[in-house]
Amino acid sequence: MMANRLVSEAFGRADNYDAHAGVQQQVAAMLAQAIGKVGVCAAPRVLEIGCGTGLLGAALMPMLPDARWVMSDLSSAMLARARARFAAANANIAFRVMDGQTPDVAGPFDLIVSSLAFQWFDDLGGATARLGGLLAPGGLLAFSTMIAGSFAQWRAAHEGAPCGLADYPHADDLRAMGFAVREVELTVEGGGRAFLRHLRGIGADVPRAGHRPLSAGQLRQVIARFDSQGGRATYRVALCLRRNAASQ
Repeated sequence: MMANRLVSEAFGRADNYDAHAGVQQQVAAMLAQAIGKVGVCAAPRVLEIGCGTGLLGAALMPMLPDARWVMSDLSSAMLARARARFAAANANIAFRVMDGQTPDVAGPFDLIVSSLAFQWFDDLGGATARLGGLLAPGGLLAFSTMIAGSFAQWRAAHEGAPCGLADYPHADDLRAMGFAVREVELTVEGGGRAFLRHLRGIGADVPRAGHRPLSAGQLRQVIARFDSQGGRATYRVALCLRRNAASQ
């Protein structure tokens, strides 16, 4: 799929991802805390979708010292960075290039996790159903994703000009899928150029399908309006958890 290739290439170019990923690290820590509160079994088998450089794995591993992991990512370059981060623990981790929307790995897993990757999915409901099918009885699917309202300030600054940002799901749609949802907000400050550098730095500058880029003049106008309105962009994020039914 063309979109998958573009996303994989963009994240592969994010050589200094961690330096730009302050929000991503905060969200990974929040998700790990939420998982810790509900608990998982001892020595769980864990599948991570979109592991990136390993921010969520680093937050979870101290809580799950006996876990066996499959870490996956669409980008082989990102997977290599995670492999380097966890070199000392590689005996307990299998690394796999994989599209999380169509997982080709054998379950069952006690825990399937992902942080800020599912917003790239074309069919979130279908993907979560397929992943849920890989859970063991009583297993937990836990992820964070961008939701509607994210980057509203940047969108508003376009004033009718085409905006390349993707549309994100509504929190209520996630609740309708059976997830317990906690909504959080985090901000990126520093103005429009800093916001664009942030998106490029984390590989998240892939535009929506069919988007025609703004001209240089249009982009300057958007940045000026954005800066005049405070120069901050707000992430709206949902932390989502759903436990598989236990066997009878």
